[in-house]
Order: sequence, then C-alpha cells, then structure tokens
Amino acid sequence: MTKDSALDHKIPRSLLHPRYWLTWFSLALLAILAWFPVKLRDALAASCAGLVLRFSKKQCYAARLNIGLCFPELSEQQREQMLFRSICVGLKGFFALGEPTFLPAKRFLGRIKANGWEHVEAARKTGKPIIFMIPHTWTIDACGLYFSGMGLTMCTMMHSARNPVYDWFLNRQRVRFGGKVYERSAGLKPIIKDMRNGYNFFYLPDQDHGHDASVFVPLFGVPKATLPALPKLAKLSGAIVLPVLATYNESNRQYELQIRSAMEPYPTSDLMADVRYMNAEIEVLLKNHPEQYMWFLKYFRSLPDGGKRSYRPE
Repeated sequence: MTKDSALDHKIPRSLLHPRYWLTWFSLALLAILAWFPVKLRDALAASCAGLVLRFSKKQCYAARLNIGLCFPELSEQQREQMLFRSICVGLKGFFALGEPTFLPAKRFLGRIKANGWEHVEAARKTGKPIIFMIPHTWTIDACGLYFSGMGLTMCTMMHSARNPVYDWFLNRQRVRFGGKVYERSAGLKPIIKDMRNGYNFFYLPDQDHGHDASVFVPLFGVPKATLPALPKLAKLSGAIVLPVLATYNESNRQYELQIRSAMEPYPTSDLMADVRYMNAEIEVLLKNHPEQYMWFLKYFRSLPDGGKRSYRPE
C-alpha cells in the first residue's frame, strides 16, 4: 500500500528475505486455523485469555483505564469481566484472521450476518455514496469485507502495520472483493475523488489523533479528542452516513453486522453538534456489545488542557 495509491497485489521481493520467514510461518498457521472446526478454534482461543491477562500488562492496563473511564458505574469485578470477555472475543477474531483470505468466498461470506441491511438498500436507492461509520472492534476487518462482497464499490484508509509482511497480507485481504485501501497519510483528497466517482467509504472515527487535528466532544461522558472529518466528508461528497458495528457472536460462532439507520439530518451547520452526534452513535452501537471494542487503544490520551493522559502502568 502506498501513500496515494491503492494496493499492489504482488509480493515485493524484499518480503521474501529470511528475516521474514517466521512471519510467513505464522501466516501458514493462520491458513490452517481458517479450516479448523470453529467450535474447536474458539475454545483454543479462549483458553489463551488468561495468558493475555497475565503477560500483556501494558495492553490490559490501557483497557482497564478506558473501561473505567467509560463505565464508572460498574464495579471492579464487572469491569474485569468486560475486559476478560473482550480479550476472548479478540483472540477468537485473531485465530480466525486467515478466514477472509483462505476460505472460499461463498463460505466466508456465508459466515457473516447483516442485521439492518435494509438501511443499506435504502441508501443505495438514493444514488448517493455511503459512508459506513464503524468504530474499532475486533472483527472489523472480516465484517468489513461483507460490503464489497455484496457488490458495493468500497474505499478505505488504514494505518500501515509495523511488520511489512502483515501489512501486505492484511491489505491484500481487505481488497479481496475489490475496492481500494489507502495509507492514512494520503489524506482525504483521494477518498473524496473516489466517492464522487461512485465509491462508498469505510470510515473508522474513534482513534485519538492529537490536539491539532481534533475537537473535544464527549464519548461515554469523557472529553475525547475527535476528528471532525465525518461531517466535512459528508458535506463535500453528499454522502449518506450509516453507523455500523462489526461483532462476533460467540453463541452461534458467526460474524454479525449491526447496521443502524442513516444519521439525519447530517451534516448540519453546527460542526461540534455533528461530531457529538457521531460519538453518540458510537455509544449506541457499543451499548449492547461493549466486549467487542478494542479497549486497549489509547482513545483518551489527549486531554482538553493540552496535556496527555498516561497509558503506562505505574
């Protein structure tokens, strides 16, 4: 994936260097796990949750901090239960990471259930582009493929993974059914151009990008540095905004999309109100599925006074 162009499917020769052989071996394991009986694979994943709690101290500290900020009304035991469930969901999603690449398309797409697809159909009938506003959950990649798999022309922006082999693999997987993936540093210009040419946009709204690019509006009652890009994009492109949550149903062992009705009116003349509306939709999406969220991300690092919240264990 380059800064201002879509992904090249070819494997760069540099990624075949011996220093990446262990990474390629891990991808081979993901290919094997993709064909495992799902019940067995989920049990294997859940059995590793205790190890994550024990050894991923920094990540668990960040998750506990975020959960405590967002759900102060919960007891310590309830917050720990939410953390444990989130780790279980995350591990099940990780162990299944090879499914979108290594399973046949029909079989993979058949593992995804879209709740509220009628909202997508209603938006498509207008002829306007659609912005799918979708916060960071563990199965966001797998569920996101459903849209292009169902024939929607998609584009999105992602931050490059540190390991170049994983970066190539994940972004190749993201365009399996077509579409474009841009590096986040490319900015919004190629996205706006694509949307004006009939593309729909897969937008992740919830990470903290610092003071300079953000405005502060509440998320679960906590002031959060939030990009004001969504209302601006909707205005420039004339797009309809649909809030979506990507989830993994641990009971029936299927991926599920929770699609809400279009945000209306959107955008308005009040930028701050529009950004708050977006965060309010995130709250509604997560209300019944808090364990699906990637709580280890530093969502509340930036503080309104210009300082930064520490996410390091004391």
